[in-house]
Amino acid sequence: MAKYQKGLVVFKKFFIFLFFSFILFANQIDISKSGKISILQNSYIYITGKNEPLNKIKNKFKPFYKEHLNLGATQKDVWIKFTLKNPTNKDITKALVFSSPLLEEIFLYQDNQVIKKGIFHSKNHNTISYFYTIKVAKNSSKTFYVKTKIKYTVFDFSLYLQDLNNFLEQDLKQQAINILLIGFIVALMIYAIILSYYIKDKSYLFYGIYLFALIFHQITYLGLTQIYMPKWFIEFDIKITIVKISFLIITSALFAIYFLHSKNIPFLNRGYKIIIFISFLELLFLTPTSSFHLYINIITGMIFIIYNLFAAIYIYNKGYTQARLFIAGFSIVFISYTLIIIDALGLVSIMVYFRNILSYATAFEALVLSLAFADRYQILQKQKQELDEKMLNELKNREKIIQNEVILKTQKLNDALKEKELLLKEVHHRVKNNLQIILSMIRLQKDSSKKSDLEILKKLENRINAIAKTYNSLLTKDSFKSINMNTYLNSLINDIIAVLGNPKNIKISLETSINLPFKKAVYLGIIVNELVTNSFKHAFKSNNGKIDIKLYNLNNQNILEVLDSGIGFDSNTAKNSLGLKLIHIIVKNQLNGKIVLNSDNKTHCIIRF
Repeated sequence: MAKYQKGLVVFKKFFIFLFFSFILFANQIDISKSGKISILQNSYIYITGKNEPLNKIKNKFKPFYKEHLNLGATQKDVWIKFTLKNPTNKDITKALVFSSPLLEEIFLYQDNQVIKKGIFHSKNHNTISYFYTIKVAKNSSKTFYVKTKIKYTVFDFSLYLQDLNNFLEQDLKQQAINILLIGFIVALMIYAIILSYYIKDKSYLFYGIYLFALIFHQITYLGLTQIYMPKWFIEFDIKITIVKISFLIITSALFAIYFLHSKNIPFLNRGYKIIIFISFLELLFLTPTSSFHLYINIITGMIFIIYNLFAAIYIYNKGYTQARLFIAGFSIVFISYTLIIIDALGLVSIMVYFRNILSYATAFEALVLSLAFADRYQILQKQKQELDEKMLNELKNREKIIQNEVILKTQKLNDALKEKELLLKEVHHRVKNNLQIILSMIRLQKDSSKKSDLEILKKLENRINAIAKTYNSLLTKDSFKSINMNTYLNSLINDIIAVLGNPKNIKISLETSINLPFKKAVYLGIIVNELVTNSFKHAFKSNNGKIDIKLYNLNNQNILEVLDSGIGFDSNTAKNSLGLKLIHIIVKNQLNGKIVLNSDNKTHCIIRF
């Protein structure tokens, strides 16, 4: 019995030895394997909120069996312990890679030294992921300790071994992909801003600003800021994570307000304004070093994307057809934002595989929303065509109305004009008749007058006849505006010859082709009558005299010239002549003209008016 109990104790000890030996060797990682080798699945971790040295925590590590470590937003230190073995006959060197470019501080303890990396320690960093070069000698094993610290973002990364050249090649390809994605989004941002300027649409302006905020966020999230920006900017950039998230929410909300025309639905618009106000307060007052504040900011973003999608669907159901493009584009972005948020909350670890999903989703959304411009253009073209047709029909109707009114008004004006012309013609006719009555009375008076009065009556008859001739010319024309002076003066000269006779065979030549207004024609007729009558009576002692009459226009001035080939007259004697006085009065007061009278040898009268 004693031998049996003693053997049982030995068996138990042997079993315990085998168990712990299995665990010890099971957690050793074979560095000689090809491809990516997960470290976390075969490592031990210790999470602490204190700044504890390594020599005090070596017995506090616990096994960790997951491929990824996702603690969400936390400000604790995470220690990782792992052992690498090299069962081969040659030394092996590989890259120890941290998948996240957002790790702020990394400390690798090996060979009694600490190697620092991460956002706040790396210099001349040129890869997306931080990595260490690890070497394990042949037929040996080696234990490593790693400490990671994060204050401003989230703990979410995997740790693996990979061939160094393969890692560098894959990282370079990933950089190229990320740069192309960001470059594409930059091009869409510029396009949106230019488009907003030309079509005067604020929604595209805010979309361009939103894309700028997204680019600012993504170049850090994808690790490009850590490679291509100076160290001071990298440190500043990682400390404003809450500011960047809030700015993303605000610009995206402003874009949605203008693109979806939420102002037409007050309760939806009020919701957007509340979200913008809360995000603005978070931007100002949330502390970047507080994980609790970061959670608040992330949850605000989750509420916004749910509300944004709900608002777009509601507005589409209300009849705004362009919202369908917003829904199509934002749905992909909604999925990517949702994955990022639940990953940041520590619920899943999916973003390790799809870190640039948001860039792809945004590129897709931007392409869909760029179609919205073409869609809006087609809608506007259709509306314009309908308005043009409506306006054309309205113009045709108005044109018909206007044509009818014009015809009616024209008819009335023509009737009024005809009536006016008839009345005016009647007035002129009566004036002419009255002048004829006066002429008849003068002629009757001549028969019973003395020889001394006969000359006076003849002059008066000629003067009245000159006036009567103008009325007679008017009555023979359709227009009362002007009188043909050639016809009028020819008729007047014939009447003068008929009254005075022409025993001396005086020749009269007339040159004119102008028309004058009625009033000026009357005054000019009186002047010509006086001058021709005076020449007939006093200028010629012999036969075959000549009188030249010219009426023309020169430099916008009318000129009358009357020239006879007679003996002239004494200007001093002629001063008291009623005829010359009458001529001077008419030229000065009625025609506003000037007269030049030359009576030496011949009589030459020039009147300008």
